[in-house]
Amino acid sequence: MKPKIMMDRLEAVFSIVPTADSIADIGTDHGYLAVELISRGKAKRVVAGDVHKGPLESAKSYVDSCGLSHVIDCRLGDGLKVTEKGELNGAICCGMGGFLMRNIVKSGPELLEFYVLQPQNGQAELRQYMVANGYEIVKEIIVRDMGKLYTAFLAVRQNVLSQYGYIKEEIYSGAEHATNSSMLVVADIYHNLDCNSILWSVGALLAAEKPDLWTDYIDYLIYQRQCALDGMTESLAHTEKYRVIKKEILELEALR
Repeated sequence: MKPKIMMDRLEAVFSIVPTADSIADIGTDHGYLAVELISRGKAKRVVAGDVHKGPLESAKSYVDSCGLSHVIDCRLGDGLKVTEKGELNGAICCGMGGFLMRNIVKSGPELLEFYVLQPQNGQAELRQYMVANGYEIVKEIIVRDMGKLYTAFLAVRQNVLSQYGYIKEEIYSGAEHATNSSMLVVADIYHNLDCNSILWSVGALLAAEKPDLWTDYIDYLIYQRQCALDGMTESLAHTEKYRVIKKEILELEALR
C-alpha cells in the first residue's frame, strides 16, 4: 500500500526529525508518521506507541499494509514506558499537552539523545524541563493546519549535539571555527533566559528568527489571552490572574 499523505502539522514535525537508527513515535494514532520515518529514510527502526487500543490497532493494520511490520513495532502502553533502555536514539510526541509530554520524558527508561515535541499547552514548563535536564532547543517551527497554528521544537542532548550536526555558538566562535564550518550553530538563548520570560511560552528561537507565520502566531496568542480577560467577571478584574494575563498581552504586542 502506498503511504498516505500526512496532515501539514505532521509533515512539519517530520521536517525537523533528525536521522537516526531508532525512533519512537509516541501517541502514534494511525501510524502515518511512523511509516514516513521508515519510508523516507529518517529511521531504520520505529517503535509506534499509543495508550489507546483502537488507534494502535489501526496503526498496526496500516503498517502491515505498507509491508513494514518488520521495522515498525506497534506497542500498546503509556508513553515511553513501552520502550527499553538502549533501544532508542530519540522520540517524537505530538498533539498532547506540555505537562503530559514532560511526564512522558521523565518516565521513560532513560533520557534520549533527542526529542521532537509538539505541545498543545504548557510550553514554558516543557521547555524549561528540557533545558534543565541538559538539552539544547536547536530548532522551533510554526505551521498552519486546517486554520489552526501549531508549534514544535527539536531538543538535542548537549553531549551529542555534534552527532546531529549542531555546534554551540561559543565553540563555533572559538578555535574550532575552521573545522566546524559545516555545523548548524546553536544560539545559547534559553540558558540565559529569565525563568519568567514569556519567550519560554512563545519560543525564543522563533522570536529571534520571526518566520513567515510569526505575526499571525503572536496575534493568535494575544487573541487567546484577550478572550480570557473578556470572559472574566468584574470581581476577577483586580486579581493576580487578570494582571498576569494583561502583562502577557503587553509583552506579546512588543514582540510583533
